[in-house]
Amino acid sequence: MAIQDDKREVEMREIVGLRAGGKRSGTDAYLDFTASGHRYSAPIELKSTTVGSVSTARDVGFDHIARWRSRVWLFGFYEPDGPTLENLLTLGPFDMEPWISRIERYIAPDFMLGERAAAKLGMDDLHVICGDKSAYTLEDAKALYKRQWTEDRYASEMDLSDGYSPPRMLEILRLRAQYLSDRGSTLNNPHIPKRFFLTFADRAIRMTVGRERLGRRVRETIRRATLENRELRRIAAANARVR
Repeated sequence: MAIQDDKREVEMREIVGLRAGGKRSGTDAYLDFTASGHRYSAPIELKSTTVGSVSTARDVGFDHIARWRSRVWLFGFYEPDGPTLENLLTLGPFDMEPWISRIERYIAPDFMLGERAAAKLGMDDLHVICGDKSAYTLEDAKALYKRQWTEDRYASEMDLSDGYSPPRMLEILRLRAQYLSDRGSTLNNPHIPKRFFLTFADRAIRMTVGRERLGRRVRETIRRATLENRELRRIAAANARVR
């Protein structure tokens, strides 16, 4: 199994000259650069491996799919003993699309099934699960939807002076069913197989070229991948504005 190591990510960022992202942003790193007078902060997905294949994320759903399509991916391939970097490979969204599409096709039927099942819930189902009432209280809604909403959100969703009508409560029931289905439909840690990277073997840059030259060439590749992809260029420009 591939080992994700924070120390390796730190080394990759330092070699390339990337700015660290953070848990709040959901982005591993950024490359800040200027092109034609415009500032960009390209979002980078960092992955490292000692075995050739690369692990990705737990509980992968459509939010992961969307995020992966809006990143430049930087892969670090290390020797089996772990600490020694052999080469770096940079892939843009277009390069990653065959693998991302395969994961999307794999999880899509389960998410569609959950969506359709939730939509078919009716008043009879509401009465069985939440009771047959003319109005439902805040406590009723919290018992059903748990901590998925904040106090303010629960208050804003009320369509009665101090509660929820049966049609609004049915909407909440359907949301809860969709949420539970989505949790069960996610794919746990899909790996990018070693054979996928063989297609790009000639684009990997070996550590033997030296850290400075390696970093410079990777930065050039990231800039090119960002500027050539219209959506990624838009995201990178927006990132630079809010920085």
